[in-house]
Amino acid sequence: MTSRRVLVVLSCLAALLAACAPTRHPAPPTVDVSASVTQVALIAEGTQNGVRWRVDLVSVAGELCTRATVDDRPAGQGCEPPVSAQAPVNVALDALDPRILLLYGAAAPTVARLTAAPPRPVPLTAPHGGRSFFAYATTPGTATDLTAFDTAGRRLWSAADKIRDFEAP
Repeated sequence: MTSRRVLVVLSCLAALLAACAPTRHPAPPTVDVSASVTQVALIAEGTQNGVRWRVDLVSVAGELCTRATVDDRPAGQGCEPPVSAQAPVNVALDALDPRILLLYGAAAPTVARLTAAPPRPVPLTAPHGGRSFFAYATTPGTATDLTAFDTAGRRLWSAADKIRDFEAP
């Protein structure tokens, strides 16, 4: 191949590579959301299997949310779990650290008591914004249910399916 042909081929390759190169767009503006986050209350905190965890109730731009941290790392994203007015309990499950399973969320005013299986009571906070909040940690693979009851002791809701689906391999 002559040097002229090599030059033409290289020029074509350079033009092709330039056309395929990613286009640079200006970065989207960043918004400091920490300024709009206000801590309302500590829901629960503890240590499970050597892992520190904490769940806070915060207000993000006026919306009540739970914020979990595991060994000082944020767990979940955004407003976890999404709060539905129709559901008696909204629960988030998090396994940010493989040594613990963190369950936390919100309960409707109709929920008088929460229990976990294996048996243990799950404390509810005083109501905030019409809902109570809860959080607890357990060893992965041991949780089988989280059940909500009304004041008459009737079962309102169960998280057995959600826990089983979350922990399935």
